[in-house]
Amino acid sequence: MTKRKIVLAFSGGLDTSYLLVKFREQGWDVITANIDTGGLHSGEGEAVKARAEELGAVEHHVVDARAELYDRVVTYAIQANYLRNGAYPSCVGAERLIQAEKVVQVALEVGADAVAHGSTGAGADHVRYDAVIRALAPHLEIVTPVRDERATREEETDFLRSRGYAVSDKVKKYSINEGLIGTSIGGEETYGSWEYLPESAWTYTKSIDEAPSEGVELLISFEQGVVTAASVNGGDSLVDKDAPNFAILQALNVLGGEHGVGRGIHMGSTMVGNLARVGFEAPGMLILIAAHRELEKLVLSNRQQATKQTLGTTYGDLLHEAVYFDPIMDDFRAFLTSSQTRVTGAVRVKLHKGNIVLLGSRSPYSLLDAATRAGVVYGHGSSLWTGEQARAFAHMYATPGTIARAAGNPS
Repeated sequence: MTKRKIVLAFSGGLDTSYLLVKFREQGWDVITANIDTGGLHSGEGEAVKARAEELGAVEHHVVDARAELYDRVVTYAIQANYLRNGAYPSCVGAERLIQAEKVVQVALEVGADAVAHGSTGAGADHVRYDAVIRALAPHLEIVTPVRDERATREEETDFLRSRGYAVSDKVKKYSINEGLIGTSIGGEETYGSWEYLPESAWTYTKSIDEAPSEGVELLISFEQGVVTAASVNGGDSLVDKDAPNFAILQALNVLGGEHGVGRGIHMGSTMVGNLARVGFEAPGMLILIAAHRELEKLVLSNRQQATKQTLGTTYGDLLHEAVYFDPIMDDFRAFLTSSQTRVTGAVRVKLHKGNIVLLGSRSPYSLLDAATRAGVVYGHGSSLWTGEQARAFAHMYATPGTIARAAGNPS
C-alpha cells in the first residue's frame, strides 16, 4: 500500500522537528519544505536539510522566496510606513503569506495528500497558513497536531529526546522566528507585561552598551518610493550594484544590529482577540521606514500624508491579519503606488547607540525648495503676501474659535 504524502513547512526548530518525527511514526511519507524568506544565513540551509534528513524526511525542498517577499510585501510595507500599533513592523507575520504559498506550491508539485505547519492555536500564524492553503488548494488536508493537541514545548522536547534527538536549551526556552523583515522572539518574559527579555534572548542586535561609541552615517536613496541605493559615511555603497532587490534591507539588518538599532517588545491585540506581547529585532525595516517617512514629509502635501497614514495603517493591519486575498488589498496597493510618484530623493540617517537620527533629506520634488523659490521662508519672511494680508489671514483664521468661545459664554 502506498503511503500518504504530507508536506511539512519546516524550519528545523522545535515544533517542526517534533512534527516530522510524529508524522513519520504515524506512517506518513514526510516531505519537508524550507521556505527561505531571509532567515537562513551562511551554512544554515544545509543545517536545516541535515536536520530534516536526520529526523526521517523522504524529501527536502528549499525555496528561495526572498526576492518575491521583498517585491510583494516589503516594498508596500515601506511605502505604507507600516508599523503595527506604531511600533512593530510585523516581522514574521507578514512573511507567512509567501511562505504558505510556497508550501502549497511544493505540495502540488509532489502530489501530496496533506500539508502541515507547526503553528499553535494561541497565536495568529495558524490562521495565516490556513487562509492561504484553503484559498489556493482547498482539496489538501491541513494537519496541525501542535495546534490541535496543544503540546507544550517541554512535551515536544521530551518526545524528541526520548527518541535520541538533540534539542538545545535555548530552542526549548524561546520561540525564535527570523526573516528578512525581522526576528520575533517569544518566551517566558513575553507571556506577561512586566519583564524584559534578557540579553541572552536577543539573536543579533547589540545592546546599547555594547554598540560602538562612534555612530555611522547612511545616505539612502529612493525612486518613486522604492529603495534604490544606500551608502556608508558618504562613500562606499552598502551593497554591490548588481545585488538582488532585498540586499539593502538585509545589509541594514546587520549594520543596524551592530549599532544597537532595532530592538523592541510589541504588545497589542491579535486577530483572534487576545492581547499578545512579543520581542522583535528589525533594524533594517525601522531604518528604511524612518527614512521613507522623512522623504515623504518633504514631497507630499499634508492631505496626502494624513490620508496615507490612515490607509497605510489599514492596509498593513489587514496584511498582518491574513486578509490576503480580498480585492480591497489590490485597491490599497494601487493607492500606495500612485502616492509614490514624487517620493524620489535621498535621506541622510545616522545610527548611533540604538538611535535612528534623521539628519536631512533632498528631492527634485521638494515642497520646501519650491516655497523658497517662490519667496517663502518659514520664520524669516515672504514676498508672496504683505504684512496687511498676513494680519487679515490671522484675523479670519481666529474667527471660528472666537465664535465658539462666545457661544459657550452666552452671558
